Amino acid sequence: MFNLGEYDEEEAKEIRTFLIDAGIRVELKPSIVVMEEQTCSLHGRQSLLKDVAKDMSEYEGYLSVLKSVLSRSMTEEEFDEFFMEELDPTMTEKRAKIMALSENPDSLSEAEKESLEFNSTEWMGFLLKSGTARIFVDSVLSLNDIKIGEPVGDKLDDPLLDVPVNSRDYDPKPEQFKTTIEFHLEKAVGIYADEFTTPLSSELDEEFSDLYPEEYQNLRVLGLLIEKLATSPTSRKMDFGEFIENCSMRLKDEDGDDLLIDGKEVAEELAKVLEKSDVVKVKGDKVKWKSER
Repeated sequence: MFNLGEYDEEEAKEIRTFLIDAGIRVELKPSIVVMEEQTCSLHGRQSLLKDVAKDMSEYEGYLSVLKSVLSRSMTEEEFDEFFMEELDPTMTEKRAKIMALSENPDSLSEAEKESLEFNSTEWMGFLLKSGTARIFVDSVLSLNDIKIGEPVGDKLDDPLLDVPVNSRDYDPKPEQFKTTIEFHLEKAVGIYADEFTTPLSSELDEEFSDLYPEEYQNLRVLGLLIEKLATSPTSRKMDFGEFIENCSMRLKDEDGDDLLIDGKEVAEELAKVLEKSDVVKVKGDKVKWKSER
């Protein structure tokens, strides 16, 4: 079987559907994988880190927003909304209007709709900034034992902080430098395609090639080679050494680029695929095609 790759469960099911619809036989094999995540930070009181960190302006800005928000009276459920409003009032307002527009297209005037126009870069920048800010403030709340809705007191006068940094910026590493390594066990699903049916990749829906260009390319490459090898030569037999040499091909793609598909290293496996599919018979160092294709 051809190993297409490992995916999360939902993605694997989607890919399987595309392949089955094209006629490609496929198997899903779930497994447990370990994902490692390493982060580096400076850990300590704000007053001390200001003398150690290369640049804390971004996180001091988030801390300033946090202090302002916590000065209000609120519930834990309201905290996130208040924090985002103060972090970026303009984008938060746009987000609220977009939500209202999606629920009721007539809720905004044409002028208001035009004011909501912004590009994907702007939106992604907001999402990245807000995500980074929330992770940081959650850390501040936890490190300093601050609970939303309860008095803060002097806990934020000189709070304990965990400020993310790039390890390459700190050589030698200061005493406050900390490395955290997390190991997450996750479920992964391996997708295996039957090699002999990969020529049917030409029948894959165009959406598949858009969503999974690398997977589509790999299936097409193997499919083209299998199709070539399954075609009986004039003599209908050859030495295995000649078969090995035959496990490669050159062609041009639609852009006119030269492509080389080299399967010599897996010639034995390719021969087994053809033999299992009753296309050839391998005996000793001879390969014989059973019928013309």
